[in-house]
Amino acid sequence: MVTALIVDDENKNRESLAKLIDQFCYGLKVIGHAENVKSAEEFIKNNQPQIVFLDIEMPGGNGFTLLEKYENPDFQLIFTTAHADYAIKAIKFAALDYLLKPINVNELKIAVEKAIQNINSSSNTEDKRFDVLKNNQKNEGFDFKKIALPSLDGIEFYDISEILRCEADRAYCKFYLTNGSKITVSKALREFEDLLNECNFFRVHKSNMVNLNHIKKYVKGKGGYVVLSDESHVNVSVRKKEMLMEVLANYK
Repeated sequence: MVTALIVDDENKNRESLAKLIDQFCYGLKVIGHAENVKSAEEFIKNNQPQIVFLDIEMPGGNGFTLLEKYENPDFQLIFTTAHADYAIKAIKFAALDYLLKPINVNELKIAVEKAIQNINSSSNTEDKRFDVLKNNQKNEGFDFKKIALPSLDGIEFYDISEILRCEADRAYCKFYLTNGSKITVSKALREFEDLLNECNFFRVHKSNMVNLNHIKKYVKGKGGYVVLSDESHVNVSVRKKEMLMEVLANYK
């Protein structure tokens, strides 16, 4: 039986999640509740739960405050939050799981199944994802420098500066890197668009998003195209041309 801790400052949220887990997540047992970072840290130390459901916003320190206390956490982490806010982007960059309140049963079951699979594997992927989250976090905000990409073979980790462009391929997305390699990711381009917009990427076409830092020049045409630092050419759609010109004119 896999054990879990629920960390949330509101009792009704803790009780609600515990009932959902009891009803729908077979093989998982809630062994404790905590209402703040201090009590959560103490419980983890004494009971070593295998999965921690962690609320982000709490009095006396948020969920990230708890994570900072562990260099290499030995538990699986599933964030819970009522707000799809800026912190969620940091969680997505690290490819960590999160649940929006009110919690959807199917999303809960999927997150728990993934966590149990990770527990049963010998991979150190979780440690690396925590590292990505911690490295991106800076004081009260986040400075997104690394991203975890769920590839067909697992999860791979890259500096965002290494990414030249992303190309849509139906339900998949291809990431082209500065070293000449290509990573096929098991998510659609739209899953990354909001994240990468934070990191000086621009969607020049329905099929391509490019790193503005790697644009060498723009070549005029009906839509035209951009030349990237690896000398590759990426078409610009007609409707994106004017917006791209404005972005490039103001880009530093």
